[in-house]
Amino acid sequence: MFFEQIQVNILGQYLAIFLPNSRIYWLYLICAIILSFIAYHQFNHEHDDEDQIPKKQRKSFWEYLFDRETFLHFSTFQDVKYFCVNAVAYYGVVTQFLIGTHEFSLFFNQSFSNIFGEIDAPIITNEYSLILYTILSVVALDLGVYLSHRAQHNIPFLWEFHKVHHSAEKMTPITLFRMHPVDLFITALTTSFLGGLAFAGLFYLTGEEPQALTLFGLNIIVFSFYIAGYNLRHSHIWLNYPYWLSKILISPAQHQIHHSTDPKHFDRNFGLIFSIWDQIGKSHYIPRQYEKLSFGLSKEVPNPFKSIWEIYYKPFLWSGEILRKALGNPRRQTIAGLFFTLLVIGYLHGVKQAYNQTSHLSPQSVHLAKLTWTEVDKFLAEGYDTVLIPTAGIEQNGPHAILGKHNVVITHTTHEIAHALGKTLVAPIIDHVPEGNITPKPDGHMVFAGTISLPEPLFKQVLIATASSLKAHGFKNIFFIGDSGGNQETQEKTARLLNNQWQDEGILVGHIGNYYAANGQFDYLLKAGYSKEEIGYHAGIRDTSELLYIDPSSVRKNFVTNKIGTNSGVSGKPSMASAEIGKKMVQLKIQAAIKQIRKIKDQKK
Repeated sequence: MFFEQIQVNILGQYLAIFLPNSRIYWLYLICAIILSFIAYHQFNHEHDDEDQIPKKQRKSFWEYLFDRETFLHFSTFQDVKYFCVNAVAYYGVVTQFLIGTHEFSLFFNQSFSNIFGEIDAPIITNEYSLILYTILSVVALDLGVYLSHRAQHNIPFLWEFHKVHHSAEKMTPITLFRMHPVDLFITALTTSFLGGLAFAGLFYLTGEEPQALTLFGLNIIVFSFYIAGYNLRHSHIWLNYPYWLSKILISPAQHQIHHSTDPKHFDRNFGLIFSIWDQIGKSHYIPRQYEKLSFGLSKEVPNPFKSIWEIYYKPFLWSGEILRKALGNPRRQTIAGLFFTLLVIGYLHGVKQAYNQTSHLSPQSVHLAKLTWTEVDKFLAEGYDTVLIPTAGIEQNGPHAILGKHNVVITHTTHEIAHALGKTLVAPIIDHVPEGNITPKPDGHMVFAGTISLPEPLFKQVLIATASSLKAHGFKNIFFIGDSGGNQETQEKTARLLNNQWQDEGILVGHIGNYYAANGQFDYLLKAGYSKEEIGYHAGIRDTSELLYIDPSSVRKNFVTNKIGTNSGVSGKPSMASAEIGKKMVQLKIQAAIKQIRKIKDQKK
C-alpha cells in the first residue's frame, strides 16, 4: 500500500495538467492566457506615447506570452528538471511522512469533546455550515501559508531552504514547484494543522462532517482564485488588480514583487489569496503602476545553484553553518545536535501518540481478529473497555452486488466508528444470520442461490456467547451493530436481556439500531430529488452506492441497469448509484452510530 501510494502521488504530479485540484490544470492555464491577452493590450495602451517602448520594437501577443528570453533561460530548464525529480523525491516519498489534515482533525475533535464535553444539539445548522466551512477552510489554508511563508523569510535557518524558490531568475507557472522538500514540508504541516483545527471546530459545532461548496471537487473560492490568474504569479506577465481589490486579494503583480531583487521589495506580500495578513503584519506592498522587475536572490548572485543536486544539498550546508556559528564551540554543537535530534524524534513520537490516543488506532488494527491475545490484553489494561459486535449476512443482493455486501460495509464502518469513539475494539463479524427458512421450503433471501441462513434462536445464542466471551475478558461496554435489517430485532432483544442480567456488574450492553434504521439516508436521497421507487429498499441506490465507495470491485457494473426484473432480488434503481452517494450514505451510518453510542454511555454515567 505504501509503495502504491508513492506511485499514485508521482503519477499525480506528472499528470497535473489534467487534474482539477492541481494548480497548473489546463483550464487555469487557459484562463491565465486570456488574462495575459488583456494585460498585454492594457500595457501597450498605457505606453502608447512613451519612448521607452517604441511601437516597432513591441512584440506580438504570442511573442510576449512565450517570451524566448524567459522560456529558453537556464533557470526555466532548471525548473523543469527539478519538477521531474521532486515529483519523486518530495511528492512521492516525503509526503508519506506528513501529519495530514485528517490526523490533526481527529486530534482536535477528540480534544474538544474532552475539554468542552459532547453537544446534544447542533449549535450551527447544516445550511450555515456549508457556507461557513467553505470560507473557514480557505481562511485556514491562507493563514497557514502566510505564517509559514513569513517564518521562512524571517528565520535564518529556514530561509536557507526557502532560497531555492527565490533563486529562479525567470518565472513560469512551473516555478511554483521550485521549492525545497523542507520548505514544502513546513508549509504542508502548518496548513494541515490549521485545516484540521477548522474541520474539527465545525464538526464539533454541527455534529456533521463539514462540507464545502465545490466545483470540480475543489473549494469554490480556491477554484475562483485559480481561474483569476493564479498562474501569472510566477510569470513575466504584469497583471495588477485595482488598488482597492489589491487590499483584499493578492494580485499576480504583488507576488512578482515578492520575488523582486530590488531591496525595497524584500519581505513583502507573503500572502497567498488574501492581503489582510500582510496588512496586519505591515508587509503589504501594493504597486500603483507597472514596475520593471528582475527576479532572483539578488542582482549580484540571482541563482547560486548550478545543478539539481545542489538545490537539494546546499541549503543543508548553509543552515548547518548558521547553527554552527550560533552555537560556537564543537561541544555546544554536539549537544545541540543531539538535542535537536531528540526534539524531532520526541515531537514526531508525541504527535503520533496523540493521534493514536484520539483516533484510537493501534499500529496493528482495531479489529480483534488482527490482534494477538497479548495485544488485546494490553489494550484492556490501557482502558479499551468498549467493543463492537458487528453482524452482517451472506445474502443475495441482486445480480450486480456480491453476497458479502454487508461484510464489506460493516468492516469499513465499524473501523471508522471505533476510530472516532476511542478506546474501542471491534469483534469479528457475525455473518451467519437469519436470512429466511431453509426447510421445508426456502423463503426470504434463501430462494436465491448462495444465501446462507441461520435459525433465529441459534443466532440469538451466538450473540449471547460472543458477548459473554468479551465480558469475561474485561470489556465493560458491549454494542451489537448490524448492517442487515433481519438482524435488528434479535439484537435489540438480546441486548436488553443481557443488559438486565449484567447491569449490577457494571456491564453495559446496547443495540445500535440507529446505524441501520434511523441514519437519515432515505430522507437525504428524497431531498436530493430521488423518488421512493428509485431509492428502493434492498440492493438499490443506497446499498450499491456504499459498495461503489468502499470497494467498487464488489459491483458487477454490467448488470446495473434500470431493467432489472422483479424476481432479481432488487428494489430500486442501482443504475443511479455512485461512489459520491455512497460516501454520504456511509457517513450517515457512522454518524448515527457514534451519536447513539455516546448517548447510551452518557446515560450510564
